[in-house]
Amino acid sequence: MFLDPEVFTMQRTILLAAVFSFLPPFLPAQPTSWEALANRILGIPKGAGHSSGTGLTEQRLRHLAQSYTVEEVEPNLLKVTHKETGLVRYVDITDHWFDFDNSPPDIQVIDLINADTSLYNWKYIRQQNILLVGGRIGYPMVIGDFNNNGKIDFAGVYKIPINTDIGQAGIVELQSDSTFVVNKVYQDTVIIPYALTDVNNNGLLELNISNPLFEVAGQGFTNYEQSHPDSYPNVRQFTHRTWEFAGQVGSETFTDLDNDMYIDVLYKGTDSTVQCCPQVFVAEYDPSVNNFVRRFGVIPFPDWRVSGFSVGDFDGDGFTEFATGSGASFSHVYIWENTGDDSYSQVYVDTMTTANAYMTAATNDIDGNGRGEFFIGGSAFYSGIPASRIYWFEATGNNTYEKVRSFFLWGTDVLGFTELFIYDVNSDGIDDLVFSFSFSIVILTWNNAAQQFDLFYYDWWENLNQEIHSINMYDVFNRGYPDLFVSIDDIGIAPRVKSFYYKFNSITGIEIPSNLPEDFHLAQNYPNPFNSGTNIPFYLPGQESISLEVYDITGKEVIRLIDNRGYTPGEHTIQWNATNNHGKEVSSGIYLYVLKAGARREVRKMLLIR
Repeated sequence: MFLDPEVFTMQRTILLAAVFSFLPPFLPAQPTSWEALANRILGIPKGAGHSSGTGLTEQRLRHLAQSYTVEEVEPNLLKVTHKETGLVRYVDITDHWFDFDNSPPDIQVIDLINADTSLYNWKYIRQQNILLVGGRIGYPMVIGDFNNNGKIDFAGVYKIPINTDIGQAGIVELQSDSTFVVNKVYQDTVIIPYALTDVNNNGLLELNISNPLFEVAGQGFTNYEQSHPDSYPNVRQFTHRTWEFAGQVGSETFTDLDNDMYIDVLYKGTDSTVQCCPQVFVAEYDPSVNNFVRRFGVIPFPDWRVSGFSVGDFDGDGFTEFATGSGASFSHVYIWENTGDDSYSQVYVDTMTTANAYMTAATNDIDGNGRGEFFIGGSAFYSGIPASRIYWFEATGNNTYEKVRSFFLWGTDVLGFTELFIYDVNSDGIDDLVFSFSFSIVILTWNNAAQQFDLFYYDWWENLNQEIHSINMYDVFNRGYPDLFVSIDDIGIAPRVKSFYYKFNSITGIEIPSNLPEDFHLAQNYPNPFNSGTNIPFYLPGQESISLEVYDITGKEVIRLIDNRGYTPGEHTIQWNATNNHGKEVSSGIYLYVLKAGARREVRKMLLIR
């Protein structure tokens, strides 16, 4: 059991004094600035759509200087603090060596530097209306029907255009005409919505929101409950203190870790202290005090700078585990397991050849081998290339784990608050990996036949005044596939905090599910690119009635080359002369061609250049 907070504070003060009396003297953080570091930080190598060279660009430097403070706490180890929220991450900027030309077969390299975003970003179409709330540095918006009126609500950080101070928590509602209406702004000093809960099991929803100014010092979150089932969460129930001193906690994860019907909150302690005190905490809701009470705390060893959690019964023994990664030149992975009511034990620790390992998420057995997975990785510099290396972990027995494989994403940002989320983007029942980097969004789907990841979606953010902070995906209109919501911090155009809504392209965004017959095949057109005409080959395993249609990038039908006609088994080729259904020539651009046979379909892209 954890001590009462006041007793805990007093005892920790004594502990601090004792620890510091035996510790060797620490080197003070070296005063520095982003301008002083600009030429020491690698840029993105020259490639399609990207700037080249070493060092920070002027726009990137401006955004970093306006949004973050920086200290060099050790050589090449930067302490990066977000000015408005106080959230801290340690970033190693060492250039690590890796021989990409001779990498082993279990390491996949996905080149985003030279990737053509037009091959992927058409799958989501940006809508005109923006949300006036946003997810803040790694915390996605909370989405749901909060007041039971059949409309989707978004809870996030709200900042009115004329206000330059720190934002407040707010809720906007999506209307049937795709507009967003601000319906509630919380007047207390609460900022970042964390999660919806019903901790007291009374059937009324609660919204838990960060409270960074709890009493004189320290951190906490405030729990607001509905006054009745048709209201927004508006009654302040309690504020839970997560940290007693100055500094910022993070990675708050609400779940029932010990299966006792009481909600737990898992979080990391402040990043602003040396390794002397617990850095990973579990607190549990206690109905006798109507608040959360700390049940567990631990110092990760040997590296205490952790962030992010994956939660699940990874080894299938009926007890829940949680995993996290650490931020150092070479990182560690830690796993703790629930061992009974309010008790936890570390069961695994290992090293990873990656730095800044703050991205982690668990998936639902994406390769179908009967074992769930979790992923941990980070972004760093490798042989002159900014990249992210992600490790795939699986259990091989009770409390034993292995690194199944790893993969690199070339061309990802190192300095920002990079995050990994899990969504089923193509509605096939299998989790997919969704990455949020400072200036790019990457979605990967697992290809079981090829035993590697396919790049499903990739978009490079052209406006360097806008830094991406988090990603949400949600089927807001119940169409069977999720839309995309991108929360950004804008230092150029007010309001500074906002989110963009991307509608899923229902015509061109659907790919053939991996469990359908592989011998139903639509091949790449040739020539491609083409000028006046092209050939579209396809193969049918049996007698089929099929349709072959061409769409433009907006999803509008251009021409129907085959309209539900019967075809014999075997290979077939259809020619398209780059005209529409009315016989008129179409303009240059990207076109999608779709082969349909019953419930099956395949989609491919072609490029017309006049």
